[in-house]
Amino acid sequence: MNFELLKTISILYVEDELALQKEVCQNLSPFVKEIFTANDGKEGLKYYIENADKIDLIITDILMPDLNGIDMIDEIREIDSDVPVIYSTAFSDSEYLKKTIEQSVTGYIIKPIDVELLLKAIEKASVKIENDKLKNTLQEINEELEKKVEEKTKELRLQNEKLYYQLHTDRLTSLKNRKSLLRDLKKVYNPVLLIIDIDSFKSINDLYGEHIGNLVLDAVSKILKNFVKSVECELYRIGADQFALMKEAELDKRKCEETIRSILKVVNSEPLNIVDYDIVIRVNVTIGVSHEKVNTLESADMALKKAKTGRLPYLIYSDECSMDAEYKNDVKWTKIIENAIKLNNVLVYYQPIVDAKENILKYEALMRIEDNGTVYPPMLFLDIAKKVKFYPQLTKIVIQKVFDTAQDKKISININLSIEDVVNLEIIKFIEDELNKRDIANLITFELLESESITDYKKVIGFIDNVKQLGCKIAIDDFGSGYSNFAYLLKFEPDYIKIDGSLVKNIHNDNNSYLITKSINDFAHSLGIKTVAEFVHCEDVLSLLQVMEIDEYQGFYFSEPLEQIE
Repeated sequence: MNFELLKTISILYVEDELALQKEVCQNLSPFVKEIFTANDGKEGLKYYIENADKIDLIITDILMPDLNGIDMIDEIREIDSDVPVIYSTAFSDSEYLKKTIEQSVTGYIIKPIDVELLLKAIEKASVKIENDKLKNTLQEINEELEKKVEEKTKELRLQNEKLYYQLHTDRLTSLKNRKSLLRDLKKVYNPVLLIIDIDSFKSINDLYGEHIGNLVLDAVSKILKNFVKSVECELYRIGADQFALMKEAELDKRKCEETIRSILKVVNSEPLNIVDYDIVIRVNVTIGVSHEKVNTLESADMALKKAKTGRLPYLIYSDECSMDAEYKNDVKWTKIIENAIKLNNVLVYYQPIVDAKENILKYEALMRIEDNGTVYPPMLFLDIAKKVKFYPQLTKIVIQKVFDTAQDKKISININLSIEDVVNLEIIKFIEDELNKRDIANLITFELLESESITDYKKVIGFIDNVKQLGCKIAIDDFGSGYSNFAYLLKFEPDYIKIDGSLVKNIHNDNNSYLITKSINDFAHSLGIKTVAEFVHCEDVLSLLQVMEIDEYQGFYFSEPLEQIE
């Protein structure tokens, strides 16, 4: 018999034969925690109602004055349907027995009471009581855990929303920023875009100082905020001295020109009164139109540049603006890329990645191409390479050269891959084949560019799982730019995240950049993911990053990209 378990049980004993009640209590007391007594069913019901939280088990006679045991238990079961019950009686009428069975009682003891049998019945009940207590405890723990998970999820969601807002909102004017415009352009099919540029804004800053310049920008933003209420379009600040208006509509040139003239009038009508200075601000307005949902911002910017060059108040973009120049540029770069591939002029430069003590840990591989002695960065040719289908060849050349260098130098190297690469079966097979030829997987980290364009997570995760099984590591590159979804960290389970340089480079003079960088670092560390800060360009930035306990660092402060690893 489990006497230790019995000692945890508190009993309500209901018996109208007082001598028997006293005798049973004396016999049971040494074995149980506590016994409460009642002299009949009515008294027993009252006591239970007042002390239900103290009672684990009820032992009751059946036939009693005022209220019999069965009816008392029916009343109690209305309060607690699970409380264990043991009946003790000399009465053996089948109808009463049937009623007790219907109540799902724990035990039934015939008088005269055999204490040993009663203890066995109590022990049986105590097992159920202990299981119920354990169940309730586990349920409470589970509810508490669920509450904490819900609170943490809410906290992370709010934090993510806050970060998302900060990344897509201009700090000075509280307008949507350039990232927001690029995002919103993807959602519309017939965008009409106006870029509003403040003439000679640099002169305003030089003459009056940055503080006055910021007040000018804020004043212009307020004028435009009032204006857009009447034209039902979105307003953005997309550059130091540029704003943008965007609306989804078919281009109506007459209406566009009316809108442009209205903006010129409302901004140029009176001088802006900024801290006792009368500053006259003129704007150029340009409209870029794309019904194909491509290059809207670029075409508007081309028109703006032509308007400024021609000293026009505005210019509406047309194909004649730059398509010919763009075509000639594409032909030029196509030849350069093709020659670079043929002549082995696709180069790999290596930029060191260091620890907090500035010891070199590894290198990031960076693609370049050379033509007639001039080395070009990928920003000049990569988009065209994709357009003319040379991109996969360039990727494979870089991967092979990096693998050769890692094998030769026995040094860890990071390789950039786009989402296009990791869903391209040809590239995937090439990577796996080349890795299987060499014992270098532990030296390779693949940097995946954080992108809103990921649609097939299954393929990306499949690639990650495959290369990790081979021994490679995964980093999420430019985290903090664009969409910046923390779900990437949960879906991809990377070894590193590289915090975007557009945030890192400003942490010493922009509190929002500092807070976002710190939040990303703290969250990554909470998931056991190491962090790398890009674009470290000065000692002030490095010092702040070291205080944050960023794991690794990269930037011109340590070294420019190198032609080769010594």
